[in-house]
Amino acid sequence: MSEIAPLAADANTDSEDLRQLIAFVGYRPNALFTMAKRPGLLDAVLGLVRVTVRGDGQLSEGLRFLIAAETSRAAGCRYSAAHAAHAAAHAGEPEDKIAALPAYQSSALYDAAERAALAFASVGGELPMRPAAAAFAAARIHFPEPALIEILGVISAFGWFNRWNSLNNSDLEAEPAAFAQRIGWLQPEQFMRRKA
Repeated sequence: MSEIAPLAADANTDSEDLRQLIAFVGYRPNALFTMAKRPGLLDAVLGLVRVTVRGDGQLSEGLRFLIAAETSRAAGCRYSAAHAAHAAAHAGEPEDKIAALPAYQSSALYDAAERAALAFASVGGELPMRPAAAAFAAARIHFPEPALIEILGVISAFGWFNRWNSLNNSDLEAEPAAFAQRIGWLQPEQFMRRKA
């Protein structure tokens, strides 16, 4: 159970970014409605989401959400990992590919560029952080600087979500929880902090 409960379902949080996000994922994220209790915080976080993982960019939205899921998996935050994996499915990533995320380094479902981005995400999700120079260099082979900045932005944004949701013990909503039941690595008994 969350340490701090989200706002009630009937709370007025008038935000176009929030309406678009809810329409995209199909549910009301508890974490965001907890953030809404602090004036200005929800708008700031939604702006970060809009710039880092939603909409147009060098990388597909699906890959950005896979990066977010791997960052969260590496950080040991099931709530954020489930949200990001569920959003990746909404962005068009196949469920079998999402289910294979822990094996991205060897799975035929991932290409070399995706592997490099996800290895970077894995390094970025862990604390203490391992030296990132090798992961950065491997990603640089496949991505120009604007795409590297996108990857770095997603990893960093989900660093925020991983800390917020792990510290608050945010309650996973029904929709991403049902999705997680179909993805083996997201089931509570299988979800473990990834060690390098």
